[in-house]
Amino acid sequence: MAVQVDHPVFDGTTGRGDHGGRRTHIIRLLRDTKEPLTVEQIAKRVGLPPNAARFHLESLVDSGLATREAQSRTTPGRPRVAYMGTLPNQTHERAQGYRLLAEIMATAVASNNGDAGEWMYQVGVEWGRHVVARKDSQEPVDETEVIERLADKLDALWFAPEIVEESPRRLVLHNCPFMESTRRYAQVMCQLHAGMINGSLEEMGSATRLVHLKVLDAGHKCDGELARTTARMPRVPLEIRQKPPYPA
Repeated sequence: MAVQVDHPVFDGTTGRGDHGGRRTHIIRLLRDTKEPLTVEQIAKRVGLPPNAARFHLESLVDSGLATREAQSRTTPGRPRVAYMGTLPNQTHERAQGYRLLAEIMATAVASNNGDAGEWMYQVGVEWGRHVVARKDSQEPVDETEVIERLADKLDALWFAPEIVEESPRRLVLHNCPFMESTRRYAQVMCQLHAGMINGSLEEMGSATRLVHLKVLDAGHKCDGELARTTARMPRVPLEIRQKPPYPA
C-alpha cells in the first residue's frame, strides 16, 4: 500500500499552497511517497480524471522528473503501471547533498566575487537560454504564449509559479527549491533565478522582462513585476523582506 502523502510538506522543495498547477502537486506527491503510485491513486489525490493524470505523468517521465514501472499482478490482466519521482525524498542523504552543494557554491560565489549579484544574474541568463527551446525568428511572438511557457518551465523546476493578470502583470513564485541557501544569500540566489527568468524570456524572443523582484516570507515566496522593455539589465532590482524562518 502506498504511503499517504496528502499532508502539507514545507521543506523548501514544495510550495506552501495550491499554486503552481496540477503538475507541481503531482511532482510533490511523487517525490514524497516511498512507494510507486498508480495513475488512479494520483488522479484521486489531485482531483483529476485518470486520463488527465496520465497525460501529466507521461509528460513528467518525458522531461526526466518521473519514472514508470510495471507492477506485478496476482490476478490475470495487464500489469499496472506506477510512477515514482526521480528526485529523492527530503530525508534522503542525496537530497541533503544537493542542498549542501548549493550552499557551498553560493558561499563561494558570495565570498570571491566583488559583485556577486551581478555575476550570478549573468550566470542565470545563460541558464535560462538553455532551459527553453530557441524561438523560430520567422514567427511572430505571442506574448501570452511566452508567459505560459515560462510558467510551465518554472512549474517543472518547482517554483510553483502564479501569473497575476493585473497592471502591472506579476509573476509570483510560491516556492524556492533552495530556500535555505536563499535565506542566507538572497542577493546571490535570487539574482540567479531572476537571470534565469529573463534569459528564458530573451531566448523565446519576448519583449517582456522581470524588472523588479520582492523577496518575501524568508525567501520562500517572491513577487516579481513583468514589463515590456528592450533594455538589457545588468541585474534585477531586489526588495528583500526577511522574516523569521518557518517552524520545523
